[in-house]
Amino acid sequence: MTSLRIAVLATNRNPLSEPFAGGQESLTAALVAGFRRRGHRVVLFAAEGTPADVADEVVAYPALPRFSAVAALDPQLPEKPFLDDHHAFTFAAAELARRDRAGELDVVANHSLHHLPMSLSRAYDAPVVTTLHTPPFPWMELGAALASPASRFVAVSKALAAQWSTVTRQVVANGVDESRFVLGPGAADGRLAWVGRITPEKAPHLAIDAARMAGRRLALVGPVSDAAYFEAEIAPRLGGDVEHLGAVRPEEVAKVVGRSDALFVTPAWDEPFGLVAVEGAMCGTPVIALARGGLVEVVRPDMGVLVDASTNPVVDSSELPAGAVMAAPDDVLVARLASAVTEVDALDRAAVRECAVRHFSLDACIDGHLAVLTEAADAARRSQPGSGARSVEGHTPLDPLPSDADARRLVIREDMKPPAGVRPGVSAPNGMGSDVADRPLLPGSLSGDSVSGGAQPDATGAMS
Repeated sequence: MTSLRIAVLATNRNPLSEPFAGGQESLTAALVAGFRRRGHRVVLFAAEGTPADVADEVVAYPALPRFSAVAALDPQLPEKPFLDDHHAFTFAAAELARRDRAGELDVVANHSLHHLPMSLSRAYDAPVVTTLHTPPFPWMELGAALASPASRFVAVSKALAAQWSTVTRQVVANGVDESRFVLGPGAADGRLAWVGRITPEKAPHLAIDAARMAGRRLALVGPVSDAAYFEAEIAPRLGGDVEHLGAVRPEEVAKVVGRSDALFVTPAWDEPFGLVAVEGAMCGTPVIALARGGLVEVVRPDMGVLVDASTNPVVDSSELPAGAVMAAPDDVLVARLASAVTEVDALDRAAVRECAVRHFSLDACIDGHLAVLTEAADAARRSQPGSGARSVEGHTPLDPLPSDADARRLVIREDMKPPAGVRPGVSAPNGMGSDVADRPLLPGSLSGDSVSGGAQPDATGAMS
């Protein structure tokens, strides 16, 4: 395989350093390391605080400059998270354009969760390959609609690819390094575990209540990303049989989960993948997961139990928008999760791990991404003037894209809207370190009202 010069765009909210803020950070770091092991050169754009030895070169996103007194008083000034994102990825676009003109890039691997790297991809000869970790939120769709014809898109699950069907059908599943998540012995005292960011969309309160109903101890692992939710729903539930261990390094997470009898995964909305489930299964720990989004694909019968998260709708399902799900109330979900504890007791821990390794190895994930990156780079080279090759628009990728007209068509359906409380123009709440729920894009901008359904990136915590 020809060595590639790859620019990787990470998210700008958290550095790629341990303990990782979320699964997005841990996955991006793992991909960068894997690309380098395969002999490729990587320049990484990442948040300040990312160690310099993570890539061949690390370029830090710049901090937001101080506004003048006049600018700061503008009543239409966007919220700081939006400005941070805009500033970071505008800088990245300009820097990519400079390096592209200098002939320093073969391909861009975009894991930013932002629309600008897609919409500004026409500024480079090097193609941009965007890995879709989020549902098609409006601004993300706009970015995809403006993307260069040389762009490629891959989704992390079939569920997510279905939502992005006007852009891609190609899937590269997330992977986990089995050397970091090793087979554990299970619990001596019947303890269960939950891992992820403490946020409403991860719903750890369901795991606490289910563990207590089942008469089991529970260890919560992960950072508090929503302080109000933690104080209202989690802190009052702690004590005695439930403890919160906070954010810890992946090695410690693996120990905690490996010494647990089961791992709860309790998203309150459709997760595009659910990396934490794979990490848990790698430890041999059976997974009890709500059947939402990509988790339906991830949690195989040999890995754990999927728990129905829906209830019979009060209206005819034919009247609901495509993809809409009537969520069961919390007390119903808690009872279902608790009853599943006895179901997973019968699963063999070695078989659980073997299933996870067979389907979701990190090596397979790296190979899948490199295949797409290589194909995109080769197509771009052939399309250059004097190459004697046909244009990129006429190139057939590994898994053919829809027609350009179809791919650029904006289709913002009801089932593609973000979950309630999420505003367009910023990354979704996710297991990848983002904490942007309920932030307005601009005063008076569109709200993110939604139906249930969608899918969200996850990769949850450092085991999300």
